[in-house]
Amino acid sequence: MNVKDRKTFDKLLAKWTPYFIISCTLLGAILGSFLIYYFQGEFSYEVLSGGLIAAIILTLIEVIKQKRKKNNLPEVDERVAKNIFRFFAYTSHGFLSILFISLGVFTLLGNESISIFYLWIIFFSYIWIVGIGALIIKRK
Repeated sequence: MNVKDRKTFDKLLAKWTPYFIISCTLLGAILGSFLIYYFQGEFSYEVLSGGLIAAIILTLIEVIKQKRKKNNLPEVDERVAKNIFRFFAYTSHGFLSILFISLGVFTLLGNESISIFYLWIIFFSYIWIVGIGALIIKRK
């Protein structure tokens, strides 16, 4: 593969990667609906309709974003990508350490089981903090 072929492949990949991600998200919603049907016996139209609406909205946003783009500058450079990677690494290790320390404290206090609700709180707070932090790091 020569340099010219590589550049055309990179342009093609940069254009179609977001659409691939959106289609995989829709495929995950469809698979989730069928898994709910398989295990619970009722088809969940809410998951399917939510995934379809999200895919349509994300596709429209991506089309508008690509139509408005005039230059060939990349979204992020190497420094920003490195900062985002380091932020993800630090926050994931931080949340895992919080999880293990809290589970150790619960075990030392004599609790044999823990409510799943507390684990969901840690999980969703991780998603929110990482998502908002990545947006802040990307803009700087």
